[in-house]
Amino acid sequence: MRALIVSDVHSNLEAFESVVRDAEQRGGFDQVWSLGDLVGYGPDPEACINLLRQYDYRAVAGNHDLASIGKLSLEAFNPQAAEANRWTSTVLPPDAIDFIGGQPLKLELEEFTVVHGSPRDPIWEYVISVQAAVASFMHFDTYWCLLGHSHIPFICRPAEDGAVFVEFPLDTQMILGTDRFIINPGSVGQPRDGDPRASYAIYDSESDSVVHHRVQYDIAATQAKMEGHGLPKFLISRLAEGK
Repeated sequence: MRALIVSDVHSNLEAFESVVRDAEQRGGFDQVWSLGDLVGYGPDPEACINLLRQYDYRAVAGNHDLASIGKLSLEAFNPQAAEANRWTSTVLPPDAIDFIGGQPLKLELEEFTVVHGSPRDPIWEYVISVQAAVASFMHFDTYWCLLGHSHIPFICRPAEDGAVFVEFPLDTQMILGTDRFIINPGSVGQPRDGDPRASYAIYDSESDSVVHHRVQYDIAATQAKMEGHGLPKFLISRLAEGK
């Protein structure tokens, strides 16, 4: 079984479509695993939901997903994110709202625990520090954990002094074995690691491996749509910078 692992699509249809095409050209996939924040920030929330639903998918909800359907207060979001979520809430049809509202906060797939933020706090916690990683390893019982939220791809493993974050190498097969890992595939629709290309991963159960990939997409097309909808300029400009 091959799973296309995506996170933080954020209503960026051009990026999502490019990821799907790229994954299909690299051997295809049997399922799509979505790690949350399918909507928010970008211009095409309904289209991104519809694209995911074309495939055999497994998905968890993220903080922007929940905020966009009124299940999470906007008070904790920065002004630009809150504005984008308010706009998203006005364009989602009832079936899309029901779809998002039906997503769990945590799943177990194969030997993965799947969340958006962290296994300790699936909605809000960012796993970007050793302390958060150590706590996270104590909150899942599977070998591995998949998460997103930070928009930065990485692999984290336990260490004698806590935990170690390492770069998730591109286009390199990583055999998982029986070691424990936390894996972030990066963001499809709004990367923040300085590389504006859409980021994703493929899990192959037969080889017991994951591979990280990046793919270019039409950033200008997404930006033009965002401008047309009057979305915040900061959210528009940051796409080209990958920040």
